[in-house]
Amino acid sequence: MSDSDPRDTIWNHMRAIGTCMLTTHDGEQIGARPMRSIPRQEQNAIWFITDADAEREAAMARHPAACLGFADLKGQNFVSVSGTIGRVEDPAQLAALWSEGASVYFPQGPDDPSVALLKFSPLKGEYWDAPSNPIVLAIKFLQAKVTAERPDLGVHEAAHLG
Repeated sequence: MSDSDPRDTIWNHMRAIGTCMLTTHDGEQIGARPMRSIPRQEQNAIWFITDADAEREAAMARHPAACLGFADLKGQNFVSVSGTIGRVEDPAQLAALWSEGASVYFPQGPDDPSVALLKFSPLKGEYWDAPSNPIVLAIKFLQAKVTAERPDLGVHEAAHLG
């Protein structure tokens, strides 16, 4: 279901879904990896606590454009957000974002030198909300077949975030 402002819907879906596929460019290729996001709408930022990786960070510095893909298959809600990403050296921000989940990966805590804080600054986002009930979907497809019209499969909106 759509909120009145597509930006709020995008942020709400990102918070609810949590895990995304982070796609970055390393010069020759693009690649995606699953990441647990920490969306902060008030900062217009999506944070990631991850392993420090000098090679990956250098690639992000050369090619900071990135894309996040969020998918809730059960609820049929999808979000794509494009923007820029890079490592941030901010011990206070890292400590503020630290969680029990981060402690599982990094038991030495936020001062562990193998921990990196990435900041994704979103510029544009899109979302798709589709009916999640399979019976509703079947009815919509049947209606489309009978009327020879494209089925109404939900809401799609885009918004500038940055």
